[in-house]
Amino acid sequence: MRACLHLNEVGLAEEKSDDVEHFNRRSLTYETSFGQRIYFDRIQKAVLKLVKEGYAPEVVLDVGCGTGRLLRKVRERWPAARLIGVDPAPGMIEKARELVPYGTFYVGKAESLPLPDASVDLAFSTMSFHHWQDKGKALGEVRRVLRPSGRFFLADVLLPLGLTRFSRQLRLNAPSRIREAFVGAGLNVRLQKRRLMLWLLITVGERS
Repeated sequence: MRACLHLNEVGLAEEKSDDVEHFNRRSLTYETSFGQRIYFDRIQKAVLKLVKEGYAPEVVLDVGCGTGRLLRKVRERWPAARLIGVDPAPGMIEKARELVPYGTFYVGKAESLPLPDASVDLAFSTMSFHHWQDKGKALGEVRRVLRPSGRFFLADVLLPLGLTRFSRQLRLNAPSRIREAFVGAGLNVRLQKRRLMLWLLITVGERS
């Protein structure tokens, strides 16, 4: 039994490594890809609209930040906020440091965020959740770095039930499973909404 588990763990590790290499290769063209304007920008704007007006976070974190596109939008809304991005692909981080010189960026995984406890007011993750290898552990890390009453906005693809069989990564994106994962990590679910023709699920959690 243990041997089977070990083989499964090795397979997940190899898949994760392939994932990082894929995004390293994409880092040179990721910022200028057509999908950024018609896809990712719309997702990021939908998430930001859910943050209440008048809120002024001191520290904002983007988990799976890519080239820092979301953090640039954050800068427009909260110019005084300290911006932090974490991504496992060194190529993405290198590009983010070039495009967002006023931000702080780390090569790292969601499962082990390189930040102190209770150091973040507002955290985001847009379209990276399905790449996380250990979602429960990663959500626990988000909870750890949030300050009391800090909020986490998670956005990811929500496929119709019949289509989830075609993507192992997206099978766990059912709204009920995400809510359970948030609660299990110590995050109180404050909001869960479908956006963009119902294929985008946004979940908002708060650290008590």
